[in-house]
Amino acid sequence: MYALNRAQIIGHLTEDPQVRQTPSGQSVGDLNIITKQTIQTATGKQVSTAYHNVVVWRGLADVASRFLKKGSQIFIAGRIQTDEWEDQTTGQKRYKTRITADDLIMLDPKTPGQPVAMDSMVGGALNQAEVIGNLTRDPELRQTPNGNSVVSFGVATNFSWKDKMGQTQERTEFHNVVAWDALAQSMAQSFKKGRKVYISGRLQTRSWETPDGQKRYTTELVAEKGLVLGVPNPELGAPGMNTTVSVSQPTPSATPAPDSPVVPQNPVDVPAVNYQSEVKPEDLPF
Repeated sequence: MYALNRAQIIGHLTEDPQVRQTPSGQSVGDLNIITKQTIQTATGKQVSTAYHNVVVWRGLADVASRFLKKGSQIFIAGRIQTDEWEDQTTGQKRYKTRITADDLIMLDPKTPGQPVAMDSMVGGALNQAEVIGNLTRDPELRQTPNGNSVVSFGVATNFSWKDKMGQTQERTEFHNVVAWDALAQSMAQSFKKGRKVYISGRLQTRSWETPDGQKRYTTELVAEKGLVLGVPNPELGAPGMNTTVSVSQPTPSATPAPDSPVVPQNPVDVPAVNYQSEVKPEDLPF
């Protein structure tokens, strides 16, 4: 195994599950989940809100349909997947990033209490993502107007499985990664295109408006830790790890929507990171 693509979240459903049947008779469902975490930034503590689209298949979809509803708290573990499709109106390529669930655990007590208000869901949340893959481009380091350093780059991971005929299939996922401040500067110096790296952090969604007035979304992995892998360690005289470890001080990010999954090319039309406003749940095309 040469790549890692893993996400884990604990959050609450923002609406009832949407479960349907595929033409082949398999159950598939969409879950929209909110996570809220208190993070430490350069200006103090703040609440980070993220919205996640999760797809569940077969038995997990059936469980979601029977037992979950708006406000349910659940644990999801799975992999980050980006689908690509062509907008039939404009002919432009669109992208949607979501978590394909491998595990689902219901966290609500068997004896329900008072419903939890959406604006109070701060404690008891998890938003964690990890990837091991190769850099698709050199990091781009920039300075925000208020003097913060921010770096962005792409990481590619591979996922393989066997189809119904027993043939091995492979899919490449492209992940947009951003990091802030000291971690951003360290990554800009040590990360190079083609190198294998480990990144851990959290998923965030941000939106922007195109010149023709259309809203676009991108989901990014906001890095909190990064390692350069497979670099010789001179002290050991053998291959080892040259590590770059730090904690960034991030803020929010965003997503799109398809019908047929296609292996995407690495998106390049995403604007520079500029976290000026939170993405609202009503803005997301889930």
